[in-house]
Amino acid sequence: MAILAYLPDEVSPIVALPGKPPEWIDGTLVKLHHTPNNPYGRLRWEQVTLPAMAQRSKVSLLHLTMPTPPLLGEVPTVISPTGFGMGVNDWFGDLPKGRDNGEFFTRLRGSLSRGGAARLKGILWPADLPAPDLSGDLFELPPFVPAQFMPESERDSEERLSGWISDPQKIEQLALPESYILYHGPLDMTHLGALLQTWKWASGPISDNYPLLILGGDAEIKNRLKPLAQEFDLWGSFDILTDVSVQMLPLIYWRSAAVVHPAPASPWSGPVRLALACGRPLVAYETAHIDAIVGPAGYLVPLGDTRALGAGLVTLVVEERVADGLSQAARQRSADWRNSGFGQDLLAGYRKFLA
Repeated sequence: MAILAYLPDEVSPIVALPGKPPEWIDGTLVKLHHTPNNPYGRLRWEQVTLPAMAQRSKVSLLHLTMPTPPLLGEVPTVISPTGFGMGVNDWFGDLPKGRDNGEFFTRLRGSLSRGGAARLKGILWPADLPAPDLSGDLFELPPFVPAQFMPESERDSEERLSGWISDPQKIEQLALPESYILYHGPLDMTHLGALLQTWKWASGPISDNYPLLILGGDAEIKNRLKPLAQEFDLWGSFDILTDVSVQMLPLIYWRSAAVVHPAPASPWSGPVRLALACGRPLVAYETAHIDAIVGPAGYLVPLGDTRALGAGLVTLVVEERVADGLSQAARQRSADWRNSGFGQDLLAGYRKFLA
């Protein structure tokens, strides 16, 4: 969304999609090839369909946001990696596991992606993060988030959204609590388990007034979480927001009391940056990438210490001065992320790789 918003006139984008386009995208930009959402479908999309679409469309460059570049294909490829690994190499190991044939296709997908990574023209990387230990040409760009996440003042979010969301009733349908703790991150059981371990320490003192909202899950996720939630006596203290459109994300962030993130950072955008852009108090693990993004604008605890993470949440709810201080620091930290010059910097990167 942000890349399309900031692209200069010199670039004519084509957006290739494996499924129904989201509401916010201009349909004239889209080339659609319906692909099943399973391990074989994803493998075929990445390694066969996408490079073929790029070649037929006679594009100059294939720009991916996932670390799964095609092994074969004639179109030069670059990536601006998103996701929750600490580097491109880590993401290859984080691909979701399937069952039976799905597991074979998942392993094959990782192997082919590693081969494709060796053929990349370059990697677009945020200038505020440590350089990844990767082979390939690295081109640094200023960090940014979509402008919708950065209100002119702390509480003009509703006004700004009214011009962006076509149906205001959708806001009411969310039925958001008056105040809540937000989790928006990986939905595998490893990270969700760490989240519930954290919530186990925090829910007693605060969950009556501040329930936990897990963003982006579905009924299957809820069923998988149920045994763990019952074991920790947490059932009923959290909820899962399903089928949330990207238009709603700024509102969901702005209305949260705090954001908890027991997971790695995503280099481009991602929950850590979005929390800061919205001026939300953030509680997260201290890692090299999160520390580089957050600095003094977050409550960071040692990696893997769910008890300290839970204590941090309680602190932000109970001690308003701490939460207000982090909110102010977050707005200051993210003040330059609405970057109108990003498009020209990106164009310079494209030209460098094509040269």
